Amino acid sequence: MENGGAGILQIRQVLLFFVLLGMSQAVSETGSFLVMEELQSGSFVGNLVKTLGLEHLWILKRLNHTQ
Repeated sequence: MENGGAGILQIRQVLLFFVLLGMSQAVSETGSFLVMEELQSGSFVGNLVKTLGLEHLWILKRLNHTQ
């Protein structure tokens, strides 16, 4: 019975390794953002928020309107 438990533990460790490896690849993607001097203030933040998919957060909308 102990050997079966060790086998399950080993399988979990391997699965966890691959999950973490996949997550690290997903997080390591980079995006390029250009900031031009003639853009309105707040446009870079707006584009970054849109790229990250955070436009639904009401606090970000509120902060954008105060500028």
